[in-house]
Amino acid sequence: PADPRMKAHAVRRGYVLESISRPITGADFYTFDFIIGMDDRNIDDLKAKAPDLESLAKIHQMTEYATNKLYDYIPDPYYSGASGFELVLDLLENCCQGLLNRLLSS
Repeated sequence: PADPRMKAHAVRRGYVLESISRPITGADFYTFDFIIGMDDRNIDDLKAKAPDLESLAKIHQMTEYATNKLYDYIPDPYYSGASGFELVLDLLENCCQGLLNRLLSS
């Protein structure tokens, strides 16, 4: 489950984080069109799991969709305190809007 601090910050913005994260599997590359990582380490790990070249093309870094381009990765807020969680939410809101715009224009 999401970190309780992230849940608390998300609730203030109207989000309810109830999902449970899980590791990406090889089958995910055949099930999903987009496999999105938050930082370079995530991307490297995803590339190592990709079963073929077509799967590699499905891997994207979340900040590819940012409209403000202030950050080149989504930082881990775990050790950053409240401001870190707020920053991550700001970045993700921006990137998600950019991703939605891209999907709608396709």
